[in-house]
Amino acid sequence: MVKCNEIRGSLPNELTHVNVKNKIEVIEQSRNDLNKIYLTLSTNISEMKPSNLLLLLIVASSCNTNFKSVETKQNKYNLTITENLKDKTYTLKIEDFYRNGKEGTFLGKNSIEIYYKIFKQNDSDRAILISSGRTEAAIKYKELIYDLYNNGFSVYIHDHRGQGLSGRMAEDSDMGFVNEFQYYIDDMKLFYEGFLLPENFKNKYLLTHSMGGAIGMTYLEQFPNDFNAAAFSSPMLGLNPPSCAVVKILEGDEPEYVLGAGKYNDDYNSFEGNTLTGNEIRFDRMVDAFNENPKAKLGGASYQWVYKSCQQFEIIFDNIDKIQTPFILFSAENEQIVNKRAHQNFIEAAQKLNKNCKAFKVENAQHELFIEKDRQRIETISEMLNFYGSFN
Repeated sequence: MVKCNEIRGSLPNELTHVNVKNKIEVIEQSRNDLNKIYLTLSTNISEMKPSNLLLLLIVASSCNTNFKSVETKQNKYNLTITENLKDKTYTLKIEDFYRNGKEGTFLGKNSIEIYYKIFKQNDSDRAILISSGRTEAAIKYKELIYDLYNNGFSVYIHDHRGQGLSGRMAEDSDMGFVNEFQYYIDDMKLFYEGFLLPENFKNKYLLTHSMGGAIGMTYLEQFPNDFNAAAFSSPMLGLNPPSCAVVKILEGDEPEYVLGAGKYNDDYNSFEGNTLTGNEIRFDRMVDAFNENPKAKLGGASYQWVYKSCQQFEIIFDNIDKIQTPFILFSAENEQIVNKRAHQNFIEAAQKLNKNCKAFKVENAQHELFIEKDRQRIETISEMLNFYGSFN
C-alpha cells in the first residue's frame, strides 16, 4: 500500500528528468489525465478517464488525515435545513433578505472593479468577512449569509477579481485568470479597511472556502491583527499531485485554458455524479443563482491561474510562523477538489509552531461544506460559531 507521505511528493518517472526531446511527449501523454485536476476547479462536475495517473491522484486524495471528526450537534443556532428550502415562503424570505443587502463596487488593485454586498446589523458588535472560492460569487452564499445574520453577525462579502460580478482581467471574460495571486489579498485588504474597519466592530471574524482559504491564510500571515478568529472550509492549500509540477511545463506567456476546459458550460450542471455536495436542493439552488445572474458565471481555469496558485502554496507554507490569529480548519472526508493531505501538512506545521488552531474532518461530506447535507452543514457551521464565540 502506498503511504501518504510517499505519494505526496511523487511524480511519474518521465517527469522527474524532462529533456528537450521528450518534453512534448510527456506533455501529450499527461495532459488528458491532468484535465481531471483542472476541470474539478473550473466546472461544477468533471468527468474523468481511468489511467495510471488517475489512480495516483485517487490514492493521493484518499489518504486520510488524522483530524478529529466533528461531533453530531443539535441545531442550536437554528440554521436553515433542507425542509425549509422546500418551502417557497421560506426561500422568498432568503431572497428578499439578500436583495435588501447593500451592494456596490470599489477599485481594487490596478483599478479592477470589485463588487461587494454588506448585510449590517443595527446593534451588533460582531462581523464576518467571507472570502469565497474560485468561480464563486456572493449570490452563492445567500443561505449562509441569512443564517449568519440571524445569529447576530453583520456580514461582508466581495466577489474576487476575475469572477462573479467583479471585473475580469483576461480578454475572454469566461476564463479563470489572475495576474498575481497577491492581488486577491490586496483587494481583500482594501475591502476590510474601506468598509468593515470604519464600523469599529469589537469582534471581527474571517470565514473562507476553497480558493478563498488560500487568500485568507495569506491574509492572516500578512495582517495578523485584523481578525479575532478565522475559519477555513475545504481550504485550497494544495492541488492533487502532480499538477503543480506539470503546470510549470504547460504554463505559457499568453492566457490559455487548461486542456479540456473552456467557457462556462451548462451541460456540467447536473447533480448526478457531482463532486461538490450530496444535497440536491442546495446544488440546484446554486445553479439557479448563476442562471439568474449570467454575468456572474465563470468558465474554466487558465494554466496561468493554476501556476500562480501553486506558487502561492509555497508562500503560505513558508510563512506559517507569522500567523497570530486563532483559526479552525474543516476538511471534507470525501474531498476531490483540493488536496486534503495539504490540510494535514499545514495543521501539523502550525501545531509545531504552537499556533492556536483546531482541525476537524467532516465525515460523509464533499467539498462544499456550506451547501452540504443538513447534518454535515450544521456540524461545520455550529463548530465554527462555537470557535468564534471563544474569541470575543
